[in-house]
Amino acid sequence: MASTTTTQISRPAVESQVVTARLPRRRPIQINFFRVFIYTVLTLGAALFVLPFLWMVSTSLQHSGDIIRGRFIPSLEFISISEVTDDELNRTLQDYLDADEFPSFLEDVRSQIEDSRAQREMTLSDYLRKAKIGYAELKIDIDIPLINKVWEVHNNYVVKGGVAHYVEAWDESNFSRYFFNSVKVVILTVIGQTFTSVLAAYAFARIEFPGRNLLFSLFLATIFIPPMVVLIPNRNTVSNIDRYFTEEFPAKQDDWGLTDARKTIAEPLYDVVDAVGLEDFLGLGKFFTVDGPIVWSWMDSWPALVFPFLASTFSIFLLRQFFMQIPDELWDAARIDGAGHFRFLFQVVVPVSKAALTTTIIFTFIGTWNALEWPILVTFSDNWRPISYGLYAFTTEAGSDLNLLMAGSVITLVPVIIVYLIAQRQFTEGITTTGLKG
Repeated sequence: MASTTTTQISRPAVESQVVTARLPRRRPIQINFFRVFIYTVLTLGAALFVLPFLWMVSTSLQHSGDIIRGRFIPSLEFISISEVTDDELNRTLQDYLDADEFPSFLEDVRSQIEDSRAQREMTLSDYLRKAKIGYAELKIDIDIPLINKVWEVHNNYVVKGGVAHYVEAWDESNFSRYFFNSVKVVILTVIGQTFTSVLAAYAFARIEFPGRNLLFSLFLATIFIPPMVVLIPNRNTVSNIDRYFTEEFPAKQDDWGLTDARKTIAEPLYDVVDAVGLEDFLGLGKFFTVDGPIVWSWMDSWPALVFPFLASTFSIFLLRQFFMQIPDELWDAARIDGAGHFRFLFQVVVPVSKAALTTTIIFTFIGTWNALEWPILVTFSDNWRPISYGLYAFTTEAGSDLNLLMAGSVITLVPVIIVYLIAQRQFTEGITTTGLKG
């Protein structure tokens, strides 16, 4: 009879094996050298792109001596603000020295002022404007008639430190006026171009009409025309329109019987415009004037900077591609509710197309904000010249003051960064989803 051998294993040994089997095994560390190389290259590339911006900001906060020595970290303090009165600004520095009441914010340069007779004869205001060594005069005035009746603001400050270069750059070469000119032109262009692009894109995407695809193909082909080619034809067109509204149209108003109607309509409108202090805004005061015929100047005014850009091939193409993704079931449901194309566009299509609209607004904003060639052709004075021309004038008038030039560049760049940061998510979504089906 065969014998049976039984192998007995102790209980602790079995439990040890079970616990060992249940413990997760740590995966061996694997280094993907190709991925490390890619991340290193991308990091260095990002640093190279950011470095010029950091250098620009650093230079704007330095005085000329630090720039010449090639410093990267500014030695000036960042900012220090002291409030002064009009009487203090109009006193000469010699008066301060004689009365032993020298301003504390000028202690760093007191010895230099004492050694210079020309500087001692300057008023404090003149010295702050001409010193350009980290000092600037800041005036805050609210000049709005309706607000001034309730709250009048008139304060003077002395800004000391690197930020003073920004205050000085703001006042240099009429830079502040160029800035607000660009703001007005950008707002008008963005609103007008977005409205026309939405209407045209919807027509090409959702409305069936004969020759739609052929017309859109011809329209899309214009995107390949270099902008420099159409500058002179557009300028001639705007010049002819300006000549009509400033010469021919005013001469015909009496023959057309518009004089009495103009006085009846324009006088109350001018009173309203004058009451709210907008007589100089967009030329409204001249347009509603009752002292003469209606004259609508285009050259050297906002119409020449806005009207040629109220339609954009790229914006229409981008919005059309996005509108084509909207399901037809939404249109069928809207038709059942009695909605037409106009109501369907603004109550359904536009709300679901925020990403594409944001993308077109950003591109329109950047293109208008950076425009230089066209404004030079159609403007002859500082009344409507944009900030891009302000930088150009700044390099010719104050080119040796690199810190002020860099401060002006930072001021120009800040609105673009703010707009992009606010609309970044919508912008990215609009770029990645436009043209995709499903």
